[in-house]
Order: sequence, then structure tokens, then C-alpha cells
Amino acid sequence: MPDNDEMVLEDAGAVVFTLEKALRRAVRNGDPGALRAIKPQHSKALQALAKARKKLIEGEQIANDADVAEMRRIKGEIDQAADAQQLVEGAIKFVGFIAKFV
Repeated sequence: MPDNDEMVLEDAGAVVFTLEKALRRAVRNGDPGALRAIKPQHSKALQALAKARKKLIEGEQIANDADVAEMRRIKGEIDQAADAQQLVEGAIKFVGFIAKFV
């Protein structure tokens, strides 16, 4: 039986890593606009995930199949983001979604 909490945690970690890679690219490419746009959303995503982790790791299973599907939809949107603005929009959705587990 799949563990929905584990799947949400895995995808959420991948989202944060995708944002970190985008930050690194912005620094490497000397793109201050992208850096200013992505950095605050990365911080919010990281903080939201840190708060949700405790319940997702230590509590009873709280994520359901719909949560896994929504997390995967958001992750896919972030993975397919063509520019910093789309990445930021996806990150905002991610923060709103993951907050439900706090």
C-alpha cells in the first residue's frame, strides 16, 4: 500500500530543490530580476515544508490520494515553468498547498 505522506514529502522536496536550482542559475547567469523574484518564494517554500514535515513524518497518515495528485500537479507545473514568473506562480501554489499539513 503506498504511503501518501511519503509521496507528498518526496515531491515537496523535489519542488524545493527545483527552486534551489533556479536560484543557482539566476546567480550563475547574473540575472538579478529572476533572483529577486525566486528567492523570497524559495524561502517561503522552505519554511512551509519545514513546518509540514513534522506532521507528515511523525503523525498518522494525513495525505490522501487527492493530495498526492495535487502535489504532483503542482510539481509538474513547476518542472515545466518556462520563466521565473511561472516558477514563482508555481511556488506560491506549492506554499498554499503544503500549508494544509501544518
